[in-house]
Amino acid sequence: MNEDPSLESLSFEQAFEKLQTAVQALEEGGLSLEESIRQFELGIRLANLCGSLLDQAEMRVSQLLSDGEELPWAANEP
Repeated sequence: MNEDPSLESLSFEQAFEKLQTAVQALEEGGLSLEESIRQFELGIRLANLCGSLLDQAEMRVSQLLSDGEELPWAANEP
């Protein structure tokens, strides 16, 4: 499997859009076996990238709130 270094530079939104495109191509069918495998491999890499980006975002939010601060939009909740 060829690693594509350009994938690492994608934003979450870009990676998710490419993932949706790969999934749609697989669901529609009509691809050769080789192209199906290529789309599947791309989808796996993109899904892993999206998961990693979400983990990083969660960590950043946790770090921001680590000193016990409340979320600003939750301050008015009962």
